[in-house]
Amino acid sequence: MFIFIKHGDNQQFLVNTNCAVVVLLYYIRSKVKLPKTNTIDLCEQTGKMKMLFLMKPNHAEYASKYLTARSTYYVCKVERGPPVALRIQCDALERRRIQMLKMKEAKKVVIIEPPASVPSKQSGRSDKKKSTRKSPTFRNRPDFRKNKGHQLNKTTKQKK
Repeated sequence: MFIFIKHGDNQQFLVNTNCAVVVLLYYIRSKVKLPKTNTIDLCEQTGKMKMLFLMKPNHAEYASKYLTARSTYYVCKVERGPPVALRIQCDALERRRIQMLKMKEAKKVVIIEPPASVPSKQSGRSDKKKSTRKSPTFRNRPDFRKNKGHQLNKTTKQKK
């Protein structure tokens, strides 16, 4: 996996990220001709620092774990102040980042209000009450006999 490193007057070069972070930073420092005593870091195009310089020298994590393949990064020279200053800045940045995330989450949450209580009509149907019966309606048994008996009387009368 490779990344693009931009530095100086719009100069760039490729770097393989399948190596330890310390080795990667050492190679970049030598490529941009900075002394070993200078601390450098990489920044994304958005300006977010990767904070690779905070890793311990004996740390053997691969750089590909922290860097996105085929992305462009800028070399940043880190100027250290008092030892506590960096920690204070990092804490302030982290608090601000959490605030921004909360604000984004608040924007995503949509309040769903119940619709106004407007009576809705059923589509194309009358206002009659519907029966809850699922089966087709049949005549009652006495009605059935009555009609049949009536027919029998007619037929017997005709035969007489």
